Amino acid sequence: MTKRVKIKTPESQLVTACTVSDPVRAELIKNMLLDHGIKAEVGGPHQAGFTGALPVEVIVRQADVAAAHEFIQEHFPDG
Repeated sequence: MTKRVKIKTPESQLVTACTVSDPVRAELIKNMLLDHGIKAEVGGPHQAGFTGALPVEVIVRQADVAAAHEFIQEHFPDG
């Protein structure tokens, strides 16, 4: 039996595309990126009673970060 090993390249490393204070906005951005063909995840959404007090990150692959930044700036110019 051969064991598959996943090799991480710099392009597959996860990086923060943007940071917002609203978990709902982070999910919206993530879903819009996914619809645009950019794989994305939300990091740090579990804020309990501190909603809006802690940052929430939208995370993408390093290879997609430029496209994600461009998309976010186009659709969310106010940050």
